[in-house]
Amino acid sequence: MGAEPGAVRLEIPVDTRYVRIVRLVARGVGSTAGFDIEAVDDLRISVEELCAAMFEVSDGRPVELSFRMRDDGVEVEGRTHTAPAARVDAERFALSEQILKVASDGFSLDIDNGIAHFTLQKLG
Repeated sequence: MGAEPGAVRLEIPVDTRYVRIVRLVARGVGSTAGFDIEAVDDLRISVEELCAAMFEVSDGRPVELSFRMRDDGVEVEGRTHTAPAARVDAERFALSEQILKVASDGFSLDIDNGIAHFTLQKLG
């Protein structure tokens, strides 16, 4: 996640107490993008679900997030270093996927070469 003008970047410890900050940033970016209350909540919920997956596989190093406003909405990226042989619990993530399919307009979650990475799109 390189420097990009207009991007809001956040780095949080792998500690659920910091998810509150992520929620606040998601709400702020969604509001700034002109989202209505429902779309702001959808963005917040989606980011929260993907952060939970990042926490699950992290090796303890921080989770990095980047929020970017686009002409048609908001894009969020997240990444963290993973523990060896890390995998998202399929059963737990099945519920997250159901939520993400309703609350977002697209998402991906990949783990490759010791890095977990997600993208999320929410259209306005």
